[in-house]
Amino acid sequence: MSAQPHDDLSRILLVGTQAFHRDMRWIQLARHGFAFVPVAKRHCTLDTDSTTDIQAIIYQAGARTTDTLAFLQTVANRQSDLCIILVGQNQKPDTVAQFLRKGAFDYVNWPCSLTRLTDSLISGLNNRQTFLEVRNLSGDLATANQSLAHERDTLKQFNQRLAGLNQLTQALARSLKPEDVVQALFTGVPSLIGAELIGLVRTNPEHVWTWSKGGNQEREHTLKTQLLGRLGRSPQRVTSGATTLRLVGSRPIPLMRSEDAIPAHPQQEAHAMHDIPLAIGPHAIGVLHVQRDESQPFTEDEQQLLATIGTSLSLTLRNADAHQDLQDMALRDPLTGVFNRRALDEPLMRELKAGLRYGAPACLMILDLDYFKTVNDRLGHTAGDLVLRELASLMTDTVRDVDTVGRYGGEEFAIILPHTSVEQARPLAERLRNLIETHAFNVEDGTVRLTASIGIAEVCNPAIASVEDWVNAADTALYDAKAQGRNRVVVHAPTPLAPVQAARLCVAA
Repeated sequence: MSAQPHDDLSRILLVGTQAFHRDMRWIQLARHGFAFVPVAKRHCTLDTDSTTDIQAIIYQAGARTTDTLAFLQTVANRQSDLCIILVGQNQKPDTVAQFLRKGAFDYVNWPCSLTRLTDSLISGLNNRQTFLEVRNLSGDLATANQSLAHERDTLKQFNQRLAGLNQLTQALARSLKPEDVVQALFTGVPSLIGAELIGLVRTNPEHVWTWSKGGNQEREHTLKTQLLGRLGRSPQRVTSGATTLRLVGSRPIPLMRSEDAIPAHPQQEAHAMHDIPLAIGPHAIGVLHVQRDESQPFTEDEQQLLATIGTSLSLTLRNADAHQDLQDMALRDPLTGVFNRRALDEPLMRELKAGLRYGAPACLMILDLDYFKTVNDRLGHTAGDLVLRELASLMTDTVRDVDTVGRYGGEEFAIILPHTSVEQARPLAERLRNLIETHAFNVEDGTVRLTASIGIAEVCNPAIASVEDWVNAADTALYDAKAQGRNRVVVHAPTPLAPVQAARLCVAA
């Protein structure tokens, strides 16, 4: 095992059952510098005497979520700086997110591999060490104020910056979206060090943001171009906000040194700029560029301040990504990986509004496998699941990137086709139907051949005034396809509206 704990001996409180304490993983981890102190949940009081040399707590989360939340609240009430790692059975993403918001550093599904447990421990202990170092800066400053009276003005300024840093890090920690993180960054950094120009580049997902005092778009454009050039990328388009990046080389992102700072203004001296590499462990994730107009070099204290901001920013971006991943999981069908029924509501409403207001064409296809119940009845649900996964991949590979594929329920799938008329949607549906008919779906005992019926409804239809109307129209077309013998495509035929209905639809639009 190459990984090592962050110090020579890390003492960890192990809270759980006796069976949990006897697990061989703790014995294996003890050989690599971890010392475990087992304690039952009912005896875990977290009093000061028993936790003075404890650096982390591994807590066995039970079936009752309220017990785990109560424990996290107890730790929070004591203003403890211990690293809390929860270990338990697989939980819903929303539950895990709630644990993390209440102060847990990580949630590890149990049982787990020794490597997973080791990585979590080392990351948590290193994160705690960084927190303690930042927290102890206040004590160091108090001592410096007493012994260095002639530097009181400098220390006063540093204290103000430290308070600003605390506010900034708290603002970053509260941000769960990358856009909110950037907004907090661009609000806090200028007041901390008098920055006039800021640039932030990320590699995954690929984005660049810039800010300038007074909203100087020319300077922001220049900085964007130079940042992207340094990273081996070029912008497809440049705006005042985020820019989509196009990778023009496969080399890793170079971490920029202060002496290699990017001049974003011809008259600006390089010593008034600073580049902070952003990284999670050994993995570089971007660069933060900070610049000011005064001919003043960044002092060592300011560079340390920016380095701390970079560390906090890296962790915040990682947490924002994790939050986004959890949200994505909530919108994905766990079996097929395509969107679930809930996730289809937003694109359906978006295309409906565009159709009603602007007459923008869009089509909804609902696809249902014919006689799919026979597969489950004869070959079992495992074979049925394999067929549904393969069908989802087949549909995703067939449609465009702008189209939305989702599982509506059972063997029924929906495909939303923006900017698509019925004349364009029908050939696509026929091609998809033919692909399914000629495709051999792989199952454990061989292959299965199936057909599909498809119903199509166009949003620009006088009978459609809501998402429910649109879905019902596509469903009606699907039922017609079934009634006509299956394995076919049917387009919904709009029914002329009565004058009163037409007037209501006009008002709704």
